[in-house]
Formats: sequence, structure tokens, C-alpha cells
Amino acid sequence: MAAVLRGLEGKNVLITGAAKGQGLSHALAFADAGADIAALDITDPIPDIYPLATGQMLEDTTKAVEGLGRRCLPLSCDIRDESQVEASVAKALDHFDGRIDVLVNNAGVAALDTIQGMRSHVMDAVIDTILKGHMYVAKYVVPNMIGRRSGKIINISSGVTGSGHAQLSHYVAAKHAIQGLTSAWAFELAEFGINVNAIAPATIKPGEGQGSGMVLGLAGEVGMTPDDAFEMFSAAGNMPGDKWRTEVSDITDAVLFLASDNADQITGHILRVDAGQGAK
Repeated sequence: MAAVLRGLEGKNVLITGAAKGQGLSHALAFADAGADIAALDITDPIPDIYPLATGQMLEDTTKAVEGLGRRCLPLSCDIRDESQVEASVAKALDHFDGRIDVLVNNAGVAALDTIQGMRSHVMDAVIDTILKGHMYVAKYVVPNMIGRRSGKIINISSGVTGSGHAQLSHYVAAKHAIQGLTSAWAFELAEFGINVNAIAPATIKPGEGQGSGMVLGLAGEVGMTPDDAFEMFSAAGNMPGDKWRTEVSDITDAVLFLASDNADQITGHILRVDAGQGAK
């Protein structure tokens, strides 16, 4: 008998970085499974970071989720700003009857900097978005989960934590930190019945409409095509052979599994969907 994911229908899911790339894929898949979505994303540029989501992208995500027959609340929010996060989570709780069942901490940015050429404002943008942003969102979602003694938190780390990567030290360090806070949160929240796990994805192959924003953005920085940039960023970790080319849907499948009742006995785990990066 084929396995069926249980317990997703009727859930309220808050996804950061939901307007494009992996976040968009996750939002549509949760909606297709019967969940309602709070779609949060930044809609303003960050200096010296590749183009991020726009208000139109966030609106398009909302329409796409609603086209699947589910509710979607668009939230324009820079998760580096705690006050914006607090207000956005409050809106989500008000809109979704005082309940957030699943938090997918997906938002992140990257940039290319050598150690000696590190730009301090870029380092701050990367670390503040990935690390402090995850922590701020959880800070305002977790009390609701504690009150109900139930919830699933899925943090997005990276396959580069298994292999490293030149000129991405700020990004790699922040993603390592995500794995540390996942373990800490799992222990802290276990008594309240809250599962906390992380996914470490491989470099995502760019795809039509839902390719990795990071690969597409960094490709522009180095003057490469998206496909060539994918080959460069994934070469350090992927196993040999044509099979090991991770698609965004592979990450979405893992997110939905960890959010489902099927994963109720899994917490504090780093699930590597990384084309073998962690094994090399």
C-alpha cells in the first residue's frame, strides 16, 4: 500500500520566503494537500543582494493558493526587523482563527564574498536574514504552539553544511547555526508536543518559474547562465552521475513529510536532501 501523508488537511501553515523558489513550491503543495497559507516574504530590495521577491510575486502566490481552493494571507515582511515580524505573526493569528499549526522557516539570502573582501553590510544581511530571521519568527509563533501543546517547525538549512563552499562563508556559517538552533529548540519544546526539524537541501536545479532564487541570483553576480551556475555550486557536493540533480519538488516532499502526522516521532533531526553532500 502506498504511504499517504496524514494530518495536513485543515492546517494553518506560515511559510517565510513564500513568494518564489522553494517557498512558493511549499505553499502550493500544502494548499494542494488542504492547508491554508500565511505567505510571508520581503518585498523590498536589500543593497548588494540579488533581486528578491516583489509585491507582485507575493500577490501571484496568493492567487495561486486561492486557485487551489485554500485561503492565503500575503504578508510583506523583512524578517530582519523584529517589529515587522511581530506584527505579521499577529495578523496571521488573527486571520487564521488564532492558530498556526506549522512554521516553515524557509527565507534566506546568499552572496559571494572572499574572506579578505567581506562586505560587512552583506555579511549582516545574510546572517540576519537566515539566523536572526528564523529566531524572530519562531519567537512570535511558538507561544501559540505552546498554548495548544502542538505544532511543527521546519527550518531550512543547507547541504553546504556537509561540504562547505568557497566565498560563501557567511552563508555556510548561518546555515550551520540553523542546525544548532534546531537541536536546541527540539529539546526546549519537546515537553509541549512540538516537533522541530531541519532540512539540508542540495543546490537546487533552476526550473521554470520555481527555480532556486539563490542560484539564479548568484548566477547574475558571476556572469554565468543559471545552468552553469548550478553545475558550479553543486559540483563540490553532488554524487557522480546524472541522477543527483535535486529539484525544488524534492525539498517540498521532505517539508510536507516533516509537517505531517507521519513524522510525529521525529524531532531534532537534520534531514539531508542534498544529493550526497553530507556523505563526502
